[in-house]
Amino acid sequence: MHAVPTIPSVEERSDAGHQWVGAALVGLGIGDTRRAEHAARTGRHVLNKATRIEVLEVYCRRCRIRYGTSSDQLPCTTLIARAG
Repeated sequence: MHAVPTIPSVEERSDAGHQWVGAALVGLGIGDTRRAEHAARTGRHVLNKATRIEVLEVYCRRCRIRYGTSSDQLPCTTLIARAG
């Protein structure tokens, strides 16, 4: 069994900037509902290492700003709100 990498919580990385994540579509098969039922029930789906995932959007996990040409230069607004 492989360990699943996790993103540190806001409390664990309160000194860090943006935490970029990708919103993606992951196919769960055609016609077979077992995978879909499992994913809906557990909130996870295990993929083999050869699976390619289409990333639809990249954004900050904390403040939800979309990644773009200058967004990495802007401070995370969640950090600004916590500092005040």
